[in-house]
Amino acid sequence: MTKEVIIDTPSKKHSLIPRMFLVLMAMITLTLAFGAILPGVRPNLSFNANSDDAAKKRILDWMAENSAVPDQVLAKIYNAAAVTGNRDLILAICLVESNFNPHAESDKGAIGLMGIMPGVWMNELKKKGIISEKEDLFRISGNIAAGAHVLETYLLETNDLRKALVRYVGGASSYATRVLQAQQQIKLAQYSAEQLASAGSLN
Repeated sequence: MTKEVIIDTPSKKHSLIPRMFLVLMAMITLTLAFGAILPGVRPNLSFNANSDDAAKKRILDWMAENSAVPDQVLAKIYNAAAVTGNRDLILAICLVESNFNPHAESDKGAIGLMGIMPGVWMNELKKKGIISEKEDLFRISGNIAAGAHVLETYLLETNDLRKALVRYVGGASSYATRVLQAQQQIKLAQYSAEQLASAGSLN
């Protein structure tokens, strides 16, 4: 009776890994070699930057169309909103609350770009180090930082953007609709700018 000899061979999955690595390395090498041989031919690395610049310009244009505030002030508002990581929504609230007027004050006492109620939020905003005095709510960066905190608080409590916006304004559902519509307008402005930038890069 002959004894069957079993040879342990590596699985196909494991044998493919070194091959895939070699293929990847070859592709990288060819890319680098191509760039060295033809230095005038480079990938279009500036597309994203151009697209971002075009989108920023279109959003600033949209802001100007909806406000009488000077362009340099709108640029500061844009930059402060961008820092929050929730730019479009913050800008939409600024439009609905104040038409981008940093010195706005409502009959109910809501202050600045995002309509912050100092009677409700002042103590918490001070404790968090977001502002140090009421006058900070009339400053672009201070008001937007405060508004972003208020909005985040309500979002964490409700886990629903529309409900958070209703609470932000104190109960009006129509307010949430207006903010969401403004946010959509910003997204459309940005999309159209990106399409123009893309078309320009192909010409």
